[in-house]
Amino acid sequence: PRRDSRPCSERDGIGPNGQRLPPQQQPVKQSLGACVCRESHWRCLLLSLLMYSCLGVVAWCQLTRITKISFGAALTSSFTSTQRGSMGGHSMIYHDSPCSNGYIYIPLAFLLMLYAIYMAECWHCRARSELQCKVDVDSVYERVLRMRQAQPCIWWKAISYHFVRRTRQVTRYRNGDAYTTTQVYHERVNTHVAEGEFDYSRCGMKDVSRELRGLEEHPATRMRFTKCFSFTEAGPENDYLNQRARFFSGIEGLDDYMEAREGMQLKNVDFRDNLIAYLDPDRMPWYSSQVAFWVAALLMLSWPLRVLIEYRTAYVHYRVEKLFGLEYSQSSPSPVDEDRTLGGVDTLDSTEMEWHICCNRQLIPSYSEAVLINMAAADSHSPQDTEGTSSSNCVLLDGSQAAWSYGALQSQGSCEQCSEPNGQAGAGRRRSESPPTYRDARFFPVLITRRPEGHEDGREAR
Repeated sequence: PRRDSRPCSERDGIGPNGQRLPPQQQPVKQSLGACVCRESHWRCLLLSLLMYSCLGVVAWCQLTRITKISFGAALTSSFTSTQRGSMGGHSMIYHDSPCSNGYIYIPLAFLLMLYAIYMAECWHCRARSELQCKVDVDSVYERVLRMRQAQPCIWWKAISYHFVRRTRQVTRYRNGDAYTTTQVYHERVNTHVAEGEFDYSRCGMKDVSRELRGLEEHPATRMRFTKCFSFTEAGPENDYLNQRARFFSGIEGLDDYMEAREGMQLKNVDFRDNLIAYLDPDRMPWYSSQVAFWVAALLMLSWPLRVLIEYRTAYVHYRVEKLFGLEYSQSSPSPVDEDRTLGGVDTLDSTEMEWHICCNRQLIPSYSEAVLINMAAADSHSPQDTEGTSSSNCVLLDGSQAAWSYGALQSQGSCEQCSEPNGQAGAGRRRSESPPTYRDARFFPVLITRRPEGHEDGREAR
């Protein structure tokens, strides 16, 4: 094995200046068993085994001799004849091939047929190999650097559609007679297409992909690229799930059915899933040349050559990974969320908030009811009010007063108004000339009660 000439600190992931180096990834040379398991080329292997079997049968027919007995009146000089006196006939015993009566053409026909299929499979394999993207090592490093620096785009796509029942005329044949019949089929009709993407401006993004090294140590390297993303904590992940659910829920009711698609792409990058990197694409190894491939194919040795190519080729699976949530701040909402009310999607995973919403049976008081609340609170605090006026803000910010229900405050205020003289009641009404704002009054829930059936006017009391 080649000796690593790098310093021990760099091999441990620490740079010369003491900074932490990103984790590295190198190609791995495959073993012979791993090559067969990864790229078995089972079609070529099966055809090769069948052709070898046909060749074995033809060789057995040519080399094997068996003893045959023939009964007949005509004898030739090349056969050893004996007289069977009791039977009165002539018999011949001779040695010949077991396929002398034309049976040898059966394995030959199978061999020619399999050889034609085998050559067609080799042509398709070579065509697939030519279609693969072949690049040099330096261009691979540049491509990896662009993918690491590229901005990700996590996209969603929703297609609303429904099925329409249609009919068409088709021609069928029965007993040689043609007749026309009506066929009913369902056709899909797309009515709406929407696209969206994940807004990660509030979360922040960082590339955490590994650094690719060691491609120049192998004559050929087969590379596979994939891309993915992850989150640092539950907050950015919930933000992503909320945006995703909000997008699909807004499109879901537009038609009978909805097809959802999602994925990730790198902006301004020509992403390819598979590449083959060579040290010099103009001077490839001899076993990878086109001449060696077709010579091995004509000699029915294509499968061993393919295994040799895989054995001399290194393999690496490089994953481009983006990490979200490094700059996540829950206190600073995104501009999209500022003008949006809290919906069911935002509280879908909050069991406690859903329970409070379901159990809330209180109503926000109207503006006139908030005025009466302020009058009752002013009358109750009149002994401590030295200036003869009361502030609505102090009442609303008082914890004990905030816990009262509107029914209790109204009943208390009405009792005090009934017991005191008219002058004091008029003063209470004068003190309520500055009612609280609606923003402050909405903290006072209302309690709706009904008067007994025998009440004089029969109206509801609030």
